[in-house]
Amino acid sequence: MHLPSGITCMGFPKILPLILSVILSFPSSAQAQEKIPTGMVLIPEGYFQMGTSSGNNDEKPMHFVYTSSFYIDKYEVSNQDYQMFMDATGHPAPIFWDDSRFNDSEQPVVGVSWNDAMSYAKWKGRRLPTEAEWEKSARGNDGRLWPWGGKFDKGFFFFFVNIFGKNDNYSHTAPVNYYHSGVSPFGLYNTAGNVWEWCLDWYDENYYKNSPEINPEGPQGPLKMKVLRGGSWVNSIESVKVVKRARNYPHIKNKIYGFRTVLPIH
Repeated sequence: MHLPSGITCMGFPKILPLILSVILSFPSSAQAQEKIPTGMVLIPEGYFQMGTSSGNNDEKPMHFVYTSSFYIDKYEVSNQDYQMFMDATGHPAPIFWDDSRFNDSEQPVVGVSWNDAMSYAKWKGRRLPTEAEWEKSARGNDGRLWPWGGKFDKGFFFFFVNIFGKNDNYSHTAPVNYYHSGVSPFGLYNTAGNVWEWCLDWYDENYYKNSPEINPEGPQGPLKMKVLRGGSWVNSIESVKVVKRARNYPHIKNKIYGFRTVLPIH
């Protein structure tokens, strides 16, 4: 058998991840019978391509990663969602909470730190996604560079993504359920643009060079910064590729930072 050149996977036959990424991308019968929590999406177990061979140094190398099944929010956490959390716990309001540019009930909550996002997730009985879980949810199993595919038609920004300086209908953040054409292969909204999303992992520029193949959870910490993914309304189309990695200190709050949550399946 002749295999595609450059296809490798640590500790497995070269072709196995390609086969498993397809076979395991479909829910098992047991998973299909489970009731998916409201507002979440099931991401089946299996392999996917993570990173890239041609991007920034911290995006390299492209490698195969296996994740167990999990649920992830279909939408970014909205102001309405966060209001319920504040009402129930007394958690302080984020910065920009009273800013009319960002405080519609269906806009994503912004001005939240990683610590705030973790507090919300714990209140829901969940956690933030690992970097691998986030990228798989946004990318699917075929190695695409944006949630909708590998290419982009510049004439259709208003159908796909909320980014900087384009005719996308919103000058700041868009409602979390907008841009139907830009959903990921698993049905997630706004994994490109709108707001950067906090992830569970500590950030290490060189992590991909020796990261675990199965359920990677990021480098052991504490380190200085946490990972953010997805790009935002102030970024270019290149900066919202699903492989792009950003980072900041866990206490930092910004008008371009939001999040979504994950519920592991045990």
